[in-house]
Amino acid sequence: MHCKNHNLNVQIQTKLVEVLTQSNTELKLINSFAKYVHECKTINDIMSTIITKFESHNGYKYCSIYLLDESKNNLILENTSSFIDKSKLKKSISITQQNNLLAFVANTGKYANINNLNRDFENNSLGYNSQIVIPLLNKENEVMGIIDFKHPEKNYFKMHHKKTLTTITSFISTKICQITHIDKITKYQNQLEDYAHIVSHDLKSPLRSINALISWIKEDNEGNLDESTLTNINRIDNVLSQMENLISSTLEHSKIDYKLSKQNDVDLNILLNEIKEVIFIPENITLKIQDKLPKIYCEKIRISQIFQNIIDNAIKYNDKEKGEINITFTETLSHYQFSIKDNGKGIDNKYHNKIFEIFQSLETIKKSSGIGLSIVKKQVNYLEGKIWVESTENIGSTFYFTIKK
Repeated sequence: MHCKNHNLNVQIQTKLVEVLTQSNTELKLINSFAKYVHECKTINDIMSTIITKFESHNGYKYCSIYLLDESKNNLILENTSSFIDKSKLKKSISITQQNNLLAFVANTGKYANINNLNRDFENNSLGYNSQIVIPLLNKENEVMGIIDFKHPEKNYFKMHHKKTLTTITSFISTKICQITHIDKITKYQNQLEDYAHIVSHDLKSPLRSINALISWIKEDNEGNLDESTLTNINRIDNVLSQMENLISSTLEHSKIDYKLSKQNDVDLNILLNEIKEVIFIPENITLKIQDKLPKIYCEKIRISQIFQNIIDNAIKYNDKEKGEINITFTETLSHYQFSIKDNGKGIDNKYHNKIFEIFQSLETIKKSSGIGLSIVKKQVNYLEGKIWVESTENIGSTFYFTIKK
């Protein structure tokens, strides 16, 4: 009896070691493929990488990938193992085709496997005896395509193969969806940019023509126009300038949500000095900047627009005999926090949120489009930060914003 129990224990332990070894092998395979898929940048990368990697693993010597075409009626062969005789493969398979395992999986969205190809579904012209087909599903569980695996041995594919291949296929499906989504966004962004440029050009052209006509009228009638007429002509000129500025600002606003340029380390000490040279600071206004501002890794144009717009507003809306603007910063573990304080007119509390909305300007000032602070907010959001204002009328305002490290 003791001998039997000992043999039974040995058998159980041996079986357990086999199961654990198999599980460890499958986990390593899953982890490897997760890494391969993550590093892919295009759908072609996914197809070629996955096929190549499957070839390097024993037991997966046959692999082919089909994707549904735009009509959702046909599976199109995208890639397949290099040593397969491709002349024997169908390049396109109708999902209505009967007696075809690939079409069956594409129609049902469920995996299927056959352990003896000589007896089931399709002609075994490639010399394989076991087959398993896994669907590529999007997040709505709609079929995007299939991955087809075959093996020379009969009854080869077991449940652990199905679980492993289904997990790997889910990685592939997710990555395909991500790349497709990014491609669509990029396409729409390019279309939007093209449209914005066309609209900008078409709107600015007549404005410039009117501006030119006004200049000719003033030149041709120099000395003959009364003060009232000259005042009205100058008003028209100012309105044209505001409209052109509004068009330019709208175009700029439309570009914020996508990448503008290469990211670099931006030294804010240097950047603020550059901004001081660009904007006009009247003699009665003093701009003070805290020493040793940080370097931030970002697109320079974004952080520059944030500072420049807030500083420009602090100058435009300062009604004091001696204006003051102070820039300081602190930091937390995750963010830099900046403040730009002025002693200007201040903002009524009920407008503290409204000023960050597009086309909202509290005063009518030449060249004020009402877009500046909405651009600032979008740039701050893009840099994963927040912006807010604390202000008291007739005393001044402090704009705070954070930027993620």
